[in-house]
Amino acid sequence: MVTPAAPASAAACTYPTFSVYPGSATSALRYGQVDFHFSACGEQPPSGWSASVTKATVNSTGKNLGFFIDGTSIPTDSTGSNYRYYTGRIYASTCTPRVGWPCSRSYSFSVEFQVTTDRFGNPQVYMGTRSAPIGMALFTTS
Repeated sequence: MVTPAAPASAAACTYPTFSVYPGSATSALRYGQVDFHFSACGEQPPSGWSASVTKATVNSTGKNLGFFIDGTSIPTDSTGSNYRYYTGRIYASTCTPRVGWPCSRSYSFSVEFQVTTDRFGNPQVYMGTRSAPIGMALFTTS
C-alpha cells in the first residue's frame, strides 16, 4: 500500500516588535522608547510585508533633561524576491525642559532591519546596525 505524501505546510506569519531606547552614551541613561512593528507572511511577496512605528515616547528622565522625539519613520530601503530591508529613523532634539523652546541640539538615530524568508518560506525579522550621534546611544534590551 502506498501512502500519499504529507501536504506541505503553509508558510507561517510573524508579527514581532523591536524596542529601542535613545539615550546618553556617557551616562547610559535612557530617555525614551521607540517600538518598530513588523508584519510578514510567507505566502505573501515581500512587497506585501509591512513595518510601522507603534510607540514613540519620552520617559520622565528624558522630559526632565529636555529630550524630545520630534518624529519617526521606517521606510523600505530595498525589496527582492525573498527579502525586504528597512531603516527605522528617530528624529529628536534637546530643548528647554517642559517648554520645548529654544532648542540647542538636534539628533538623528537609525536602526536597520532585515526581513527574509528561510528555505521553508517562513519570514524572519532581524535587527541590524544601530547608529546614534556622538554622545548619544540607541539601546536595546538584549
